[in-house]
Amino acid sequence: MKKLIYTVAFTLVLASSVSTAWAKNPNDAKFSHLGNSAAVPNNARTLNATHKFDVHVQGKALSELAIDLPEGVSIDKGIEVENKLGQKIPTTLSINNRKATVAFPEPVAPGTSISIRMEGVNTPGYEETWHYPVSIKKVDMKEEIPLGLARIQTYGG
Repeated sequence: MKKLIYTVAFTLVLASSVSTAWAKNPNDAKFSHLGNSAAVPNNARTLNATHKFDVHVQGKALSELAIDLPEGVSIDKGIEVENKLGQKIPTTLSINNRKATVAFPEPVAPGTSISIRMEGVNTPGYEETWHYPVSIKKVDMKEEIPLGLARIQTYGG
């Protein structure tokens, strides 16, 4: 019983310290990471919706971003990238099979938050949480670094 109490107490202390660290400011992290995500509109039956998510660039500058598209999802109007001031960032886009690759001719500097806007997204039309695996390449690196899943929730309507 004592062991169980200590385990629970340790877990609670650990969980609260991690959430406190992130609560300060997600941009304080030392590594690039995903931020907020959304569908606009979030009605699953809407054609040509926008699915968007944020990327906070940390460490080395960002040269490329890759998004794996879930089965049944298409992007018909491209992908736009903006900084937090709403200014468009120049990119080169290629979509092969179910992978979209966004290259940045001018690398995105560390400390920058960017918004990735997938325009003209069409889904099968049912309520779903869509998971987009996202990875990046940093300047002077050949390997892709997985950032995680951009989770986009759509609802039936």
